[in-house]
Amino acid sequence: MENYHTYNTQDFLDDLDFVRFAKMPDQEEFGYWHKWRAGNPPNAKAYDEALAYLQALMGITRIRPDLDFTESLFRDIERGIVDNRKKRRNHIIRIWASLAGAAAVALFVTAAWYYQSMIVIQTGSGALQTVILPDSSIVQLNANSSVAYRRAWNWLSKREVHTTGEALLTVRHLNKDTTAIRQEEHFTAYTGELAVEVLGTKFNLKNRDNKVTVSLLEGRIALRNLKQGGAPRILAPGDIVMAGDQGFRNVLSDKRTVQQTVAWTQKTLTGENLSIADLINEFRYVYGKEIIVNDTTLLNRKIDGRISLNSPESIVYTIANILQANIRTEKDTIYLDPK
Repeated sequence: MENYHTYNTQDFLDDLDFVRFAKMPDQEEFGYWHKWRAGNPPNAKAYDEALAYLQALMGITRIRPDLDFTESLFRDIERGIVDNRKKRRNHIIRIWASLAGAAAVALFVTAAWYYQSMIVIQTGSGALQTVILPDSSIVQLNANSSVAYRRAWNWLSKREVHTTGEALLTVRHLNKDTTAIRQEEHFTAYTGELAVEVLGTKFNLKNRDNKVTVSLLEGRIALRNLKQGGAPRILAPGDIVMAGDQGFRNVLSDKRTVQQTVAWTQKTLTGENLSIADLINEFRYVYGKEIIVNDTTLLNRKIDGRISLNSPESIVYTIANILQANIRTEKDTIYLDPK
């Protein structure tokens, strides 16, 4: 029992053996506590205080109130419980009403955002990308081009896309009865001030330098000028039409040539009597860099055949070889100087 010499009052109170002794001091098994105290230890005061506290606590007798007092007390408690439940229920109702109002506002804002927002796919320099629309129509994007459509496509009663740059669209045909075309079966592609209305077809849209060129490969489409109005222009397969400030202008109608307008999907440029100016223009749009030819008369030189657009270097070397020019580069501008 040497360690008891270091106990304070709280230590005695925490000692279960001491607590049992305080409860049954006459038990023979706890005689050692009497012997230890008789030795007048240095912390005897702490021992006496703890023993007196425990014996006082164990000596408390239960007070039994009369029946009237008990019944009155229970009635007061029940009234308090009922009042507290009502207050709590009203408080909960107010909280839920506030939460429901906030949730309704949040739902409205989210629905409005979802309905109005657009999904935009944008390609970078030299990159081609194929986009599959929710109705399984396909949009192939040339470099530095984009397509945008409503996020809530499946909720809407119309199919619409907006394009910039150049895109080849293969539109899924939904209509089965040509005498009764429903609104949701129409497909409209917008670019610049032009709207192209179709059911199911394949066509190329090229919007550059404020001029839109539409090339129809399959099906039938109607062109509408959103700014000028007027009757729509109907295209048949093989038609290539340019739309500008002066309205629609037929470029030509030839199925072989129209196929050349989508050669970019294979990263090539194909054509007959293709000018150096056209090639430089294509390079600028695909790779976002300028090629400057000091002798501008050379820009009208014509070439035939297929030119690879796989890398900017191959195009620059091709043009330089045709023009017999030296290549000089300054940042994003390439100069072709005469040799």
